Amino acid sequence: MKKIITCIGIRPDIIRLSQIIKKLDNHFINIIVDSGQHYDYNLNKIFYDQLEVRPPDYNLDVKSGTHATQVAKLMIEFEKTLLENDPYFVIVLGDNNSSLGFSLATSKLNIPLIHIEAGMRSKNWRMPEEKNRVIIDHLADMNICYLPEHRENLVKEGIDPRRCWVVGNPIIEVVNAVETSFQQKSPFYLVTCHRAENTEIKENLEKILAFLGRLYEKSNIEIKFILMPKTKNMMEKYGFSFPEGVNTIPPQGFLEFLGMEKEAKLVLTDSGTVVEECAILGTPCITLRESTERIDLIELGVNALTGMDIDQMLNAAEYSLTHQIEPVSHYGKNIADKICNILIGNSLNFSTKYSR
Repeated sequence: MKKIITCIGIRPDIIRLSQIIKKLDNHFINIIVDSGQHYDYNLNKIFYDQLEVRPPDYNLDVKSGTHATQVAKLMIEFEKTLLENDPYFVIVLGDNNSSLGFSLATSKLNIPLIHIEAGMRSKNWRMPEEKNRVIIDHLADMNICYLPEHRENLVKEGIDPRRCWVVGNPIIEVVNAVETSFQQKSPFYLVTCHRAENTEIKENLEKILAFLGRLYEKSNIEIKFILMPKTKNMMEKYGFSFPEGVNTIPPQGFLEFLGMEKEAKLVLTDSGTVVEECAILGTPCITLRESTERIDLIELGVNALTGMDIDQMLNAAEYSLTHQIEPVSHYGKNIADKICNILIGNSLNFSTKYSR
């Protein structure tokens, strides 16, 4: 069997790759490399445990830092792993800093690169994730897209259509493969807020907190706020406090958090993964951002993009609470099998291209 490397950057990568890794292990010598960008137990190991993914073969221990620091450190450490193992190809997922570092190191060594979650675009060039995903897509030798419109984005940017496949969204297989146990009889809203555009821009974080305060005043319903380390640090830096009715809780395991999403009356988030999970579960959800790459969910009417206007946020919340949504069905099925089949069937082409 051919040796490959599957890269894990942050928490959502473990979730999305959990079913795919199990398939790849049957057909390749699959080496798992974790960047260590997320290193707390509740942001890393718990997801391996709950989703029954075997531990990584390497942990590069990148941890926190500026974008440049994280990418540079990862490239240095991952280059050593690549030279030691000489993989037939490398798989990365998503648009985080680790994914960019993995991709740059792989491409510089002329090792074939596979990008899962290719072609998403928010059209907001100020987003760090938008820069990352565009660069990764253009470096990749094989782009695996979730939806046809993602493939269309790549073709419009001049990427060879023969390098692009549409397979569906692997998150639906993960959500459908697990059972949640969280229960709460009293109603609650659920919040996640971690993106740089919301935490590193003081005015935006201040507006989100003010919005949550007004939302509680209007509804008197508990607001559970998942407090990520980065958001906590920025709250302390700015001297902000949470308004009445907002109760902070630490990062949760996948099963616990998915259960909260399922039971919440409304989810308010800046996460791309969370909006997809809510769409699958049929939970009302609004996106606290100026732009989104999950355009399909806006068009289907299962998610609302609020921008940073507080009144607009309140209107979006009110609308979402009063309109029932149907769980999405356009994410497909057998996604892990499709990806595995594509990689098995096309991996031979790489040897000709690179004369390896």
